[in-house]
Amino acid sequence: MTAPEPAATPDEPRTTELSAPASAANIQKTATRPPNNIGWAVASLLFFWPLSFSAFTHALDVFPRWSEGDADGARYASGRARYLGILSLWIGGALLVVFAALYIVGMLVLMHHGHHGHHNWGGPGPRMGHGGR
Repeated sequence: MTAPEPAATPDEPRTTELSAPASAANIQKTATRPPNNIGWAVASLLFFWPLSFSAFTHALDVFPRWSEGDADGARYASGRARYLGILSLWIGGALLVVFAALYIVGMLVLMHHGHHGHHNWGGPGPRMGHGGR
C-alpha cells in the first residue's frame, strides 16, 4: 500500500513528476531589439541642433549593432540617442527662457528711455519747418 499524496497548496503544482532542470541550451532568448529612438534625435535637431549629429549617429547604429549580435552595443546606442534628445530638449528650453527674459528686459529698457525724450534716434521729429515759416 502506498500512502496518499498530501494535498497540494496553491503554490505547488499537483503533479508529482520531477521536471528536468532547465539548461542554458533549452532556454530561448526572448530579448527584443531596443528602440532606435529616432524621435529623440529629431527632437535634438529641433531644440538644440549641435547634439543632433551624435543623436542621429547613435539612433542609426541600433539596428546594425543588433543584427551583428551586439545586443549591449545596441542598447547603449538606443539609450544614448534618447539621452541626447532629452538633453537637447532641456538645453533648448533653457535657451528659450533666457532669450525671452532678455527680450523682456530689452523692451523694458526701450520703453523706459522712450518716455524721457532725450534720445536722438533720427527722423524728422515734431517740427519739419524749412526756412522761417
